[in-house]
Amino acid sequence: MPTRRMVRAMRIVSIILAILLVPTLAAADVARDLGLAREMLEDAAIRDDEEGLRLVRERLLRIAAEAADDRTLRDAHHLIALSAHFELYTGRRDLSTATRLVETGIRHADRAVRLDERFADGWMLSAMLRGSARNVGLTVPPDPAGSPSRFARATELDPNSPGVALFSGLLQSFDPAGPARPQGVKLLEQLVARLDADRAATGRRFGLWDANAHMFLVMVRRASNDPRSESLRADTTRLLAQRPDHAQTRQIAETLTDRRFADANAFANVTWEPALTDPANDGKDPKLPDVIAVERGATADRHWYRVTFREPLPRAFGVNLAFDRDGDPSTGMRWWGTGSTFRFDRLVTAWIARDGDRYFGAAGVTSDDAARFFRLANISTDIAITMTNDDRSVVLGIPRTALSLMDTSTMIAAGGSHLVWNDDATSASNSR
Repeated sequence: MPTRRMVRAMRIVSIILAILLVPTLAAADVARDLGLAREMLEDAAIRDDEEGLRLVRERLLRIAAEAADDRTLRDAHHLIALSAHFELYTGRRDLSTATRLVETGIRHADRAVRLDERFADGWMLSAMLRGSARNVGLTVPPDPAGSPSRFARATELDPNSPGVALFSGLLQSFDPAGPARPQGVKLLEQLVARLDADRAATGRRFGLWDANAHMFLVMVRRASNDPRSESLRADTTRLLAQRPDHAQTRQIAETLTDRRFADANAFANVTWEPALTDPANDGKDPKLPDVIAVERGATADRHWYRVTFREPLPRAFGVNLAFDRDGDPSTGMRWWGTGSTFRFDRLVTAWIARDGDRYFGAAGVTSDDAARFFRLANISTDIAITMTNDDRSVVLGIPRTALSLMDTSTMIAAGGSHLVWNDDATSASNSR
Protein backbone atom coordinates (compact mmCIF):
# COMPACT_ATOMS: atom_id res chain seq x y z
CA MET A 1 0.00 0.00 0.00
CA PRO A 2 1.46 3.40 -1.01
CA THR A 3 2.66 5.59 1.82
CA ARG A 4 1.70 9.25 2.19
CA ARG A 5 5.19 10.22 1.04
CA MET A 6 4.82 8.06 -2.11
CA VAL A 7 1.42 9.62 -2.93
CA ARG A 8 2.87 13.11 -2.49
CA ALA A 9 5.80 12.20 -4.77
CA MET A 10 3.46 10.81 -7.41
CA ARG A 11 1.45 14.05 -7.34
CA ILE A 12 4.59 16.11 -7.80
CA VAL A 13 5.63 13.94 -10.75
CA SER A 14 2.14 14.34 -12.30
CA ILE A 15 2.32 18.12 -11.93
CA ILE A 16 5.79 18.22 -13.53
CA LEU A 17 4.62 16.04 -16.43
CA ALA A 18 1.58 18.23 -16.94
CA ILE A 19 3.75 21.34 -17.00
CA LEU A 20 6.09 19.71 -19.52
CA LEU A 21 3.27 18.43 -21.74
CA VAL A 22 1.20 21.63 -21.90
CA PRO A 23 3.56 23.47 -24.31
CA THR A 24 3.84 20.32 -26.45
CA LEU A 25 0.08 19.95 -26.66
CA ALA A 26 -0.34 23.69 -27.29
CA ALA A 27 2.28 23.57 -30.04
CA ALA A 28 0.48 20.62 -31.63
CA ASP A 29 -2.79 22.57 -31.51
CA VAL A 30 -1.19 25.59 -33.17
CA ALA A 31 0.40 23.40 -35.88
CA ARG A 32 -2.97 21.76 -36.54
CA ASP A 33 -4.69 25.15 -36.72
CA LEU A 34 -2.02 26.40 -39.11
CA GLY A 35 -2.51 23.40 -41.39
CA LEU A 36 -6.26 23.93 -41.38
CA ALA A 37 -5.84 27.64 -42.10
CA ARG A 38 -3.55 26.83 -45.03
CA GLU A 39 -6.19 24.55 -46.55
CA MET A 40 -8.90 27.16 -45.97
CA LEU A 41 -6.75 29.80 -47.65
CA GLU A 42 -6.07 27.60 -50.68
CA ASP A 43 -9.74 26.76 -51.11
CA ALA A 44 -10.84 30.40 -50.75
CA ALA A 45 -8.18 31.55 -53.26
CA ILE A 46 -9.26 28.89 -55.75
CA ARG A 47 -12.91 30.00 -55.43
CA ASP A 48 -12.05 33.73 -55.68
CA ASP A 49 -13.78 34.05 -52.30
CA GLU A 50 -12.64 37.42 -51.00
CA GLU A 51 -14.63 37.12 -47.78
CA GLY A 52 -13.21 33.67 -47.15
CA LEU A 53 -9.71 35.08 -47.60
CA ARG A 54 -10.45 37.88 -45.15
CA LEU A 55 -11.76 35.42 -42.55
CA VAL A 56 -8.79 33.08 -42.88
CA ARG A 57 -6.47 36.07 -42.48
CA GLU A 58 -8.14 36.87 -39.16
CA ARG A 59 -7.63 33.25 -38.10
CA LEU A 60 -3.96 33.42 -39.07
CA LEU A 61 -3.46 36.59 -37.06
CA ARG A 62 -4.69 34.71 -33.98
CA ILE A 63 -2.35 31.81 -34.78
CA ALA A 64 0.58 34.22 -35.11
CA ALA A 65 -0.25 35.70 -31.71
CA GLU A 66 -0.17 32.20 -30.15
CA ALA A 67 2.87 30.82 -32.01
CA ALA A 68 5.72 29.73 -29.75
CA ASP A 69 8.38 29.05 -32.38
CA ASP A 70 9.83 31.05 -35.27
CA ARG A 71 8.93 28.47 -37.93
CA THR A 72 5.22 28.59 -37.11
CA LEU A 73 5.35 32.37 -36.79
CA ARG A 74 7.12 32.66 -40.16
CA ASP A 75 4.55 30.48 -41.89
CA ALA A 76 1.63 32.35 -40.32
CA HIS A 77 2.97 35.72 -41.49
CA HIS A 78 3.62 34.31 -44.97
CA LEU A 79 0.08 32.94 -45.24
CA ILE A 80 -1.37 36.28 -44.07
CA ALA A 81 0.54 37.99 -46.88
CA LEU A 82 -0.55 35.31 -49.36
CA SER A 83 -4.21 35.78 -48.44
CA ALA A 84 -3.86 39.53 -49.06
CA HIS A 85 -2.23 38.87 -52.45
CA PHE A 86 -5.01 36.57 -53.65
CA GLU A 87 -7.74 38.84 -52.30
CA LEU A 88 -6.33 41.64 -54.45
CA TYR A 89 -6.68 39.53 -57.58
CA THR A 90 -10.35 38.76 -57.08
CA GLY A 91 -10.85 42.22 -58.61
CA ARG A 92 -13.66 42.99 -56.18
CA ARG A 93 -11.92 45.39 -53.83
CA ASP A 94 -12.01 49.15 -54.33
CA LEU A 95 -8.83 51.22 -54.47
CA SER A 96 -8.69 52.11 -50.79
CA THR A 97 -9.26 48.50 -49.71
CA ALA A 98 -6.74 47.24 -52.26
CA THR A 99 -4.18 49.71 -50.95
CA ARG A 100 -4.69 48.45 -47.39
CA LEU A 101 -4.34 44.87 -48.60
CA VAL A 102 -1.03 45.68 -50.30
CA GLU A 103 0.25 47.36 -47.13
CA THR A 104 -0.85 44.38 -45.03
CA GLY A 105 0.71 41.90 -47.42
CA ILE A 106 4.05 43.68 -47.60
CA ARG A 107 4.23 44.07 -43.82
CA HIS A 108 3.66 40.37 -43.17
CA ALA A 109 5.77 39.08 -46.08
CA ASP A 110 8.68 41.19 -44.85
CA ARG A 111 8.16 39.90 -41.31
CA ALA A 112 8.36 36.32 -42.61
CA VAL A 113 11.67 37.11 -44.32
CA ARG A 114 13.07 38.75 -41.18
CA LEU A 115 12.23 35.58 -39.25
CA ASP A 116 13.95 33.40 -41.85
CA GLU A 117 16.25 35.10 -44.34
CA ARG A 118 16.50 31.85 -46.33
CA PHE A 119 12.73 31.62 -46.87
CA ALA A 120 12.43 31.78 -50.67
CA ASP A 121 8.61 31.97 -50.72
CA GLY A 122 8.73 35.00 -48.44
CA TRP A 123 11.19 36.84 -50.68
CA MET A 124 9.12 36.13 -53.80
CA LEU A 125 5.82 37.16 -52.24
CA SER A 126 7.42 40.33 -50.92
CA ALA A 127 8.56 41.13 -54.49
CA MET A 128 5.14 40.39 -56.01
CA LEU A 129 3.33 42.59 -53.48
CA ARG A 130 5.67 45.46 -54.28
CA GLY A 131 4.56 45.08 -57.89
CA SER A 132 0.96 45.30 -56.71
CA ALA A 133 1.85 48.50 -54.87
CA ARG A 134 2.55 50.12 -58.23
CA ASN A 135 -0.89 49.02 -59.46
CA VAL A 136 -2.60 50.96 -56.68
CA GLY A 137 -0.23 53.95 -56.76
CA LEU A 138 1.36 53.13 -53.41
CA THR A 139 4.95 54.24 -52.87
CA VAL A 140 6.97 51.69 -50.90
CA PRO A 141 10.19 52.87 -49.20
CA PRO A 142 13.19 51.63 -51.19
CA ASP A 143 15.44 48.95 -49.75
CA PRO A 144 18.83 50.11 -48.42
CA ALA A 145 21.60 50.47 -50.98
CA GLY A 146 23.23 47.13 -51.72
CA SER A 147 20.20 45.06 -50.71
CA PRO A 148 19.56 42.01 -52.89
CA SER A 149 16.76 41.95 -55.43
CA ARG A 150 13.87 40.18 -53.74
CA PHE A 151 13.01 38.30 -56.91
CA ALA A 152 16.63 37.26 -57.50
CA ARG A 153 17.05 36.23 -53.87
CA ALA A 154 13.98 33.99 -54.04
CA THR A 155 15.10 32.23 -57.23
CA GLU A 156 18.62 31.85 -55.84
CA LEU A 157 17.40 30.21 -52.61
CA ASP A 158 14.83 27.77 -54.02
CA PRO A 159 13.85 28.09 -57.70
CA ASN A 160 11.76 24.90 -57.51
CA SER A 161 9.48 25.97 -54.67
CA PRO A 162 5.97 26.03 -56.18
CA GLY A 163 5.34 29.65 -55.20
CA VAL A 164 8.73 30.81 -56.49
CA ALA A 165 8.57 28.79 -59.72
CA LEU A 166 5.00 29.90 -60.46
CA PHE A 167 5.63 33.62 -60.15
CA SER A 168 9.05 33.34 -61.80
CA GLY A 169 7.60 31.51 -64.80
CA LEU A 170 4.76 33.97 -65.11
CA LEU A 171 6.99 37.03 -64.96
CA GLN A 172 9.60 35.59 -67.31
CA SER A 173 6.94 34.61 -69.86
CA PHE A 174 5.45 38.11 -70.09
CA ASP A 175 6.50 40.16 -73.11
CA PRO A 176 4.73 43.51 -73.61
CA ALA A 177 5.84 43.52 -77.24
CA GLY A 178 4.56 40.12 -78.34
CA PRO A 179 3.93 36.46 -77.52
CA ALA A 180 4.95 34.75 -74.28
CA ARG A 181 8.69 34.28 -73.90
CA PRO A 182 9.80 30.64 -74.24
CA GLN A 183 11.94 30.61 -71.08
CA GLY A 184 8.93 31.50 -68.92
CA VAL A 185 6.69 28.97 -70.64
CA LYS A 186 9.32 26.29 -70.05
CA LEU A 187 9.51 27.11 -66.33
CA LEU A 188 5.75 26.69 -66.01
CA GLU A 189 5.81 23.43 -67.97
CA GLN A 190 8.52 22.09 -65.65
CA LEU A 191 6.57 23.19 -62.56
CA VAL A 192 3.41 21.44 -63.78
CA ALA A 193 5.38 18.25 -64.44
CA ARG A 194 6.95 18.34 -60.95
CA LEU A 195 3.64 18.96 -59.22
CA ASP A 196 1.88 16.21 -61.17
CA ALA A 197 4.65 13.73 -60.35
CA ASP A 198 4.63 14.68 -56.66
CA ARG A 199 0.86 14.31 -56.46
CA ALA A 200 1.03 10.88 -58.11
CA ALA A 201 3.76 9.76 -55.69
CA THR A 202 2.21 11.10 -52.48
CA GLY A 203 -1.53 11.05 -53.14
CA ARG A 204 -1.91 14.61 -51.91
CA ARG A 205 -4.85 16.67 -53.05
CA PHE A 206 -4.91 18.97 -56.08
CA GLY A 207 -4.28 22.28 -54.33
CA LEU A 208 -3.77 25.96 -55.02
CA TRP A 209 -0.32 25.74 -56.60
CA ASP A 210 -1.38 22.82 -58.80
CA ALA A 211 -4.45 24.70 -60.03
CA ASN A 212 -2.64 27.98 -60.65
CA ALA A 213 0.35 26.33 -62.35
CA HIS A 214 -1.95 24.55 -64.80
CA MET A 215 -4.04 27.70 -65.30
CA PHE A 216 -1.09 29.99 -65.98
CA LEU A 217 0.34 27.45 -68.41
CA VAL A 218 -2.90 27.70 -70.40
CA MET A 219 -2.66 31.50 -70.29
CA VAL A 220 0.90 31.71 -71.58
CA ARG A 221 0.20 29.13 -74.30
CA ARG A 222 -2.75 31.26 -75.37
CA ALA A 223 -0.38 34.25 -75.67
CA SER A 224 0.95 33.12 -79.04
CA ASN A 225 0.95 34.78 -82.45
CA ASP A 226 -1.60 32.27 -83.76
CA PRO A 227 -3.73 31.05 -80.83
CA ARG A 228 -5.82 27.90 -81.33
CA SER A 229 -8.59 27.08 -78.92
CA GLU A 230 -8.86 23.29 -79.35
CA SER A 231 -5.83 22.21 -77.31
CA LEU A 232 -6.36 24.99 -74.78
CA ARG A 233 -9.95 23.89 -74.20
CA ALA A 234 -8.73 20.36 -73.55
CA ASP A 235 -6.28 21.69 -70.94
CA THR A 236 -8.97 23.67 -69.12
CA THR A 237 -11.35 20.69 -69.23
CA ARG A 238 -8.75 18.51 -67.49
CA LEU A 239 -8.07 21.21 -64.92
CA LEU A 240 -11.74 21.73 -64.13
CA ALA A 241 -12.17 17.98 -63.72
CA GLN A 242 -9.67 18.26 -60.84
CA ARG A 243 -10.96 21.55 -59.39
CA PRO A 244 -14.39 22.50 -60.74
CA ASP A 245 -14.40 25.31 -58.17
CA HIS A 246 -11.39 27.08 -59.71
CA ALA A 247 -12.99 30.41 -60.59
CA GLN A 248 -10.26 31.77 -62.85
CA THR A 249 -10.11 28.59 -64.92
CA ARG A 250 -13.88 28.74 -65.43
CA GLN A 251 -13.43 32.30 -66.70
CA ILE A 252 -10.62 31.24 -69.03
CA ALA A 253 -12.73 28.34 -70.31
CA GLU A 254 -15.44 30.84 -71.20
CA THR A 255 -12.97 32.89 -73.26
CA LEU A 256 -12.01 29.72 -75.18
CA THR A 257 -15.59 28.92 -76.15
CA ASP A 258 -16.38 29.41 -79.84
CA ARG A 259 -19.01 32.11 -80.32
CA ARG A 260 -20.86 33.40 -83.34
CA PHE A 261 -20.50 37.00 -84.41
CA ALA A 262 -23.57 39.12 -83.76
CA ASP A 263 -26.22 39.34 -86.45
CA ALA A 264 -26.04 42.66 -88.31
CA ASN A 265 -29.80 43.01 -87.80
CA ALA A 266 -29.07 43.77 -84.14
CA PHE A 267 -27.78 47.22 -85.13
CA ALA A 268 -29.48 47.64 -88.50
CA ASN A 269 -31.55 50.59 -87.23
CA VAL A 270 -28.66 52.35 -85.48
CA THR A 271 -27.98 55.89 -86.64
CA TRP A 272 -24.20 56.22 -86.65
CA GLU A 273 -22.51 59.49 -85.77
CA PRO A 274 -18.80 60.31 -85.68
CA ALA A 275 -17.23 59.95 -82.25
CA LEU A 276 -13.45 59.93 -82.76
CA THR A 277 -10.95 60.28 -85.58
CA ASP A 278 -7.26 59.50 -85.66
CA PRO A 279 -4.55 59.99 -88.29
CA ALA A 280 -3.51 56.96 -90.28
CA ASN A 281 -0.06 55.46 -89.80
CA ASP A 282 0.48 56.89 -86.31
CA GLY A 283 0.64 53.57 -84.44
CA LYS A 284 3.74 52.27 -82.70
CA ASP A 285 4.19 49.47 -85.24
CA PRO A 286 3.09 49.93 -88.89
CA LYS A 287 2.54 46.17 -89.18
CA LEU A 288 -0.13 46.14 -86.47
CA PRO A 289 -3.76 47.35 -86.65
CA ASP A 290 -4.04 51.15 -86.85
CA VAL A 291 -7.23 52.88 -85.61
CA ILE A 292 -8.51 55.69 -87.85
CA ALA A 293 -12.10 56.32 -86.73
CA VAL A 294 -14.83 55.48 -84.21
CA GLU A 295 -18.57 55.96 -84.69
CA ARG A 296 -21.29 55.50 -82.11
CA GLY A 297 -25.00 54.84 -81.96
CA ALA A 298 -27.57 53.35 -79.62
CA THR A 299 -30.55 51.05 -79.34
CA ALA A 300 -32.93 50.70 -76.41
CA ASP A 301 -30.63 48.37 -74.48
CA ARG A 302 -27.14 48.87 -75.92
CA HIS A 303 -24.51 51.42 -76.81
CA TRP A 304 -22.94 50.58 -80.18
CA TYR A 305 -19.44 51.49 -81.36
CA ARG A 306 -17.92 50.90 -84.79
CA VAL A 307 -14.11 51.03 -84.67
CA THR A 308 -12.48 51.29 -88.10
CA PHE A 309 -8.88 50.43 -88.96
CA ARG A 310 -6.63 51.49 -91.83
CA GLU A 311 -6.28 47.94 -93.18
CA PRO A 312 -8.33 44.71 -92.90
CA LEU A 313 -7.80 43.11 -89.53
CA PRO A 314 -5.74 39.94 -89.09
CA ARG A 315 -7.18 36.70 -87.71
CA ALA A 316 -6.32 37.74 -84.12
CA PHE A 317 -6.69 41.35 -82.97
CA GLY A 318 -7.63 43.50 -79.99
CA VAL A 319 -9.92 46.46 -79.32
CA ASN A 320 -10.40 48.43 -76.10
CA LEU A 321 -12.83 51.22 -75.26
CA ALA A 322 -11.93 53.14 -72.10
CA PHE A 323 -14.48 55.53 -70.56
CA ASP A 324 -14.18 58.28 -67.99
CA ARG A 325 -17.85 58.30 -67.18
CA ASP A 326 -18.01 61.37 -64.92
CA GLY A 327 -15.30 63.39 -66.66
CA ASP A 328 -13.37 63.75 -63.39
CA PRO A 329 -9.64 63.43 -64.23
CA SER A 330 -8.73 62.79 -60.58
CA THR A 331 -10.49 59.43 -60.28
CA GLY A 332 -10.17 56.07 -61.99
CA MET A 333 -7.26 54.09 -63.37
CA ARG A 334 -4.62 55.77 -65.46
CA TRP A 335 -4.70 54.98 -69.18
CA TRP A 336 -1.50 53.33 -70.44
CA GLY A 337 -0.89 55.59 -73.47
CA THR A 338 2.47 57.31 -73.65
CA GLY A 339 2.51 60.39 -71.41
CA SER A 340 -1.20 59.99 -70.69
CA THR A 341 -3.01 61.55 -67.75
CA PHE A 342 -6.40 60.22 -68.88
CA ARG A 343 -8.15 58.06 -66.29
CA PHE A 344 -10.95 55.59 -66.88
CA ASP A 345 -13.55 53.86 -64.72
CA ARG A 346 -15.00 51.52 -67.36
CA LEU A 347 -13.00 49.37 -69.76
CA VAL A 348 -14.47 47.35 -72.63
CA THR A 349 -12.24 44.61 -73.99
CA ALA A 350 -12.44 42.48 -77.14
CA TRP A 351 -9.22 40.53 -77.66
CA ILE A 352 -10.22 37.77 -80.05
CA ALA A 353 -9.16 35.31 -82.73
CA ARG A 354 -11.66 34.49 -85.50
CA ASP A 355 -12.35 31.71 -87.95
CA GLY A 356 -15.20 32.25 -90.39
CA ASP A 357 -18.34 33.37 -88.57
CA ARG A 358 -16.98 32.37 -85.16
CA TYR A 359 -14.49 33.76 -82.67
CA PHE A 360 -13.04 33.08 -79.24
CA GLY A 361 -11.22 35.30 -76.79
CA ALA A 362 -11.58 37.76 -73.93
CA ALA A 363 -14.62 40.02 -74.20
CA GLY A 364 -16.20 41.96 -71.37
CA VAL A 365 -16.72 45.12 -69.37
CA THR A 366 -14.78 45.81 -66.20
CA SER A 367 -14.31 48.52 -63.60
CA ASP A 368 -11.10 50.41 -62.94
CA ASP A 369 -10.70 48.54 -59.63
CA ALA A 370 -10.78 45.15 -61.38
CA ALA A 371 -8.67 46.31 -64.34
CA ARG A 372 -5.81 47.13 -61.96
CA PHE A 373 -5.55 43.40 -61.29
CA PHE A 374 -6.23 42.18 -64.84
CA ARG A 375 -9.84 41.14 -64.36
CA LEU A 376 -11.42 42.20 -67.65
CA ALA A 377 -15.05 41.12 -67.26
CA ASN A 378 -16.14 41.66 -63.67
CA ILE A 379 -19.19 43.69 -64.74
CA SER A 380 -20.39 41.89 -67.87
CA THR A 381 -19.37 39.40 -70.56
CA ASP A 382 -22.41 40.31 -72.68
CA ILE A 383 -20.60 42.00 -75.57
CA ALA A 384 -22.06 41.74 -79.07
CA ILE A 385 -19.21 41.63 -81.64
CA THR A 386 -19.23 41.54 -85.42
CA MET A 387 -17.06 42.52 -88.39
CA THR A 388 -18.07 44.90 -91.22
CA ASN A 389 -16.54 46.99 -93.99
CA ASP A 390 -14.48 44.15 -95.51
CA ASP A 391 -13.01 43.28 -92.11
CA ARG A 392 -11.73 46.82 -91.55
CA SER A 393 -14.33 47.62 -88.87
CA VAL A 394 -15.31 45.98 -85.58
CA VAL A 395 -18.78 46.66 -84.17
CA LEU A 396 -19.23 46.32 -80.41
CA GLY A 397 -22.60 46.39 -78.64
CA ILE A 398 -22.39 46.97 -74.87
CA PRO A 399 -25.33 46.89 -72.45
CA ARG A 400 -26.26 50.39 -71.35
CA THR A 401 -26.41 49.22 -67.73
CA ALA A 402 -22.79 48.04 -67.89
CA LEU A 403 -21.50 51.47 -68.92
CA SER A 404 -23.93 53.97 -67.28
CA LEU A 405 -22.56 56.84 -69.39
CA MET A 406 -23.29 60.52 -68.81
CA ASP A 407 -23.22 63.59 -71.03
CA THR A 408 -19.81 64.49 -69.59
CA SER A 409 -18.25 61.08 -70.37
CA THR A 410 -15.10 60.95 -72.48
CA MET A 411 -13.51 57.94 -74.11
CA ILE A 412 -10.50 56.39 -75.78
CA ALA A 413 -10.60 53.66 -78.41
CA ALA A 414 -7.48 51.56 -78.80
CA GLY A 415 -6.52 48.77 -81.15
CA GLY A 416 -3.73 46.41 -81.99
CA SER A 417 -3.03 42.72 -82.05
CA HIS A 418 -4.59 40.41 -79.46
CA LEU A 419 -1.30 40.76 -77.56
CA VAL A 420 0.00 44.29 -78.17
CA TRP A 421 -1.76 47.65 -77.94
CA ASN A 422 -0.66 49.73 -80.94
CA ASP A 423 -2.77 52.86 -81.50
CA ASP A 424 -5.58 54.89 -79.98
CA ALA A 425 -8.14 57.53 -80.87
CA THR A 426 -9.14 59.96 -78.15
CA SER A 427 -11.84 62.41 -77.11
CA ALA A 428 -9.85 64.01 -74.29
CA SER A 429 -7.00 66.46 -74.77
CA ASN A 430 -4.92 64.88 -72.01
CA SER A 431 -5.17 61.30 -73.27
CA ARG A 432 -1.77 61.08 -74.95
